[in-house]
Amino acid sequence: MKNKITLISIFYCILGTLIYFIDFEFLIKNNSEYVIHIFNFFSSIRFDFLLFENELEIPLAEEGSYRIIPLNSIIFTFVLLIGSLLYFISNEKKTRLLRLAMLFFFIAKSVHLFFLLFNITESIKTYTFLTLYYIFIDIFWLFLAYKALVYLNSLKELMPVEIEVPKPEIKTNSTERVSAREIMNQSLEKKAIQLPFEKASIGDRLLNYLFDTFFVILIFSPYIFGLAKSKEYRDSINELGSEIGENVLFLLFIALGRIIYYLLSEGIFHISPAKALTETQVYATSENKLNFTTITGRTFIRLIPFEAFSFFGKNGWHDELSNTTVLKNKQNLNTKIYSILFLLVIFIASIINGIWDKF
Repeated sequence: MKNKITLISIFYCILGTLIYFIDFEFLIKNNSEYVIHIFNFFSSIRFDFLLFENELEIPLAEEGSYRIIPLNSIIFTFVLLIGSLLYFISNEKKTRLLRLAMLFFFIAKSVHLFFLLFNITESIKTYTFLTLYYIFIDIFWLFLAYKALVYLNSLKELMPVEIEVPKPEIKTNSTERVSAREIMNQSLEKKAIQLPFEKASIGDRLLNYLFDTFFVILIFSPYIFGLAKSKEYRDSINELGSEIGENVLFLLFIALGRIIYYLLSEGIFHISPAKALTETQVYATSENKLNFTTITGRTFIRLIPFEAFSFFGKNGWHDELSNTTVLKNKQNLNTKIYSILFLLVIFIASIINGIWDKF
């Protein structure tokens, strides 16, 4: 499985990068558009940060003409490539970047497939074969990403920790009355499980929140602003924005994006892209196994105003109310620091390039 994941990832990265250097105008002039569709099988996911379009302009032989390359897609491809190489060289020990890229890819492709199906009524009438072809592409890559993530997650082990087992109380008087409150508390305690694993630190939870919020904006920004610019939905969105305010409307879209994001990641794999980075995972604290229904409740609890600040207490609300927690996997702390620094460097470089292009 290690060789399959590595080879497919590297093959996808190489062809996905070469696509940007193909002269599509030449193919169109020579009636070879089918070649474009064949190469689009390996097209990388495209994402953006709000309206911050970050592109590279490469001058061509013809004076005044440039080839536009989306830098964000190149960054994702680069992260996936580095993650795949580290995973292979370390003999499956360093999976942090690869799991992050794979899960990001899975969510982005799922959202793309949703919007493809959302507009299928019109597109399939005009381009029946092409519409089905691009649906097949998304399903194909989603299947491979799913299989890879299931395997990569199976390699992870939780961080064990010793727990103190309380000694049972011995009551000397068998006729002693027990209050209804004590009976209720005892029944609740039976449902809770004291897990022999280390919980994620406040620092890990903060990183998870910040990175996941950033990833949600990256994935959903193109679709939010794409809907706002489309002829079909522009008037409805503008009308709604004028009633509740543009800022509130944008926050509403982001909240919907967060729901989809966590249902696709934690609901299926029990981790989010940020949790892959910090080597943490969601786990049930009750006798019931963690399932999609539990994750759904946990996800909607996140929408409570100021819920993020609840983690400054003993437990966060979306943990406590859903009977879940976040536990640590066995990990290399140096790898964690280097991975975070690696991502920060390339993201900062991308932002600087985008700002430079504006001037």
